[in-house]
Amino acid sequence: MRILSILAVAAISACAAADVQPPQTVEAGQPTGVWSYASHVDDLRAASCPEDRSYARAISMDLRVIEAERGNEQARENQLTGLTLAGAWQLKSSEKDFGGLSGLSVMRSGSLLAINDAGAFVWIGVDPETGHPDGIGAISYMRDARGNFFANKRDGDSEGLDYRDGLAFVSFEQDHRISAFDLERCGSAARSAPVVSLAPVLDGTLLADNRGPEALSLSGDGLSVGYELRKAGGSPIGTVNTDGSLSDVETTEQPLLFLMTGMDVKGDLSARIFRAYDPIRGARVMLHVDRDGERIGDGVFKRPLPVDNFEGVAIGQSPSGATRIWLISDDNFSANQRTLLLALDLPQ
Repeated sequence: MRILSILAVAAISACAAADVQPPQTVEAGQPTGVWSYASHVDDLRAASCPEDRSYARAISMDLRVIEAERGNEQARENQLTGLTLAGAWQLKSSEKDFGGLSGLSVMRSGSLLAINDAGAFVWIGVDPETGHPDGIGAISYMRDARGNFFANKRDGDSEGLDYRDGLAFVSFEQDHRISAFDLERCGSAARSAPVVSLAPVLDGTLLADNRGPEALSLSGDGLSVGYELRKAGGSPIGTVNTDGSLSDVETTEQPLLFLMTGMDVKGDLSARIFRAYDPIRGARVMLHVDRDGERIGDGVFKRPLPVDNFEGVAIGQSPSGATRIWLISDDNFSANQRTLLLALDLPQ
């Protein structure tokens, strides 16, 4: 089974690219309704992986997996509701650009795909028998629409991620936009296919460079984004339109100082994470899990539970078949922080 895990990571291990797109103008008569996966997927695949483009593998990367603290039983009982902390690990690598992980998704193999602040895709192998990270990894830098690597931090500041049918959707802040990468067919050679350039103004507020689409999720046939800012008691989430505006905007509800950093939606299940930070208490993170709009699980991550700057969340499945919520932290490439990976299971 371990060999199968290796092959699964290697086979899809690929990617490298990013592009900067100017705001898209909407021509007269051009539809500006809700963006649709079914309507755009074929064009995105063709743009990301042209017929003359060959598949390229990602760079293999060692991953050191270290068991992390899980806190005591009383803390888990007090700080987790409807969730079991099934695993907690710190990940390290000799690869210089490992870290800064801000988006997370589960691939068909059960292994994990992440993105980082250096404009790279990172693959994290998961053993299908144990459900634990297996120490197998890969990294690949994103390419722009011309097949070139991102030129600077502004171009490649990737934050949100979702993955469907081999196609990775990535949201970027600073240059607020969403792009797609056909990793399954082109791997590391995949080019950035423009999805939308997001409107720079949200509900009358001009978006700051670092207050962009931090959270991204494919929900049914549509795309949703959540912003790392606070308005009217929470963070705004909306459905993406073809012109980059949002419809059906709602405001999440979370305590003061907490901002949205990630979300995932699978069928009737949604998971959202919110982070707060100050120099005295450090990072604190809240996880909300809902089914059909009803809260079925939540967590408050602060000491003595494992905690760092959690920004990525993904819904998957444990080896037993239980629904699993994965969390991953952004260490900001700092020696004072950690890349933590948590597995939290819902009751069967």
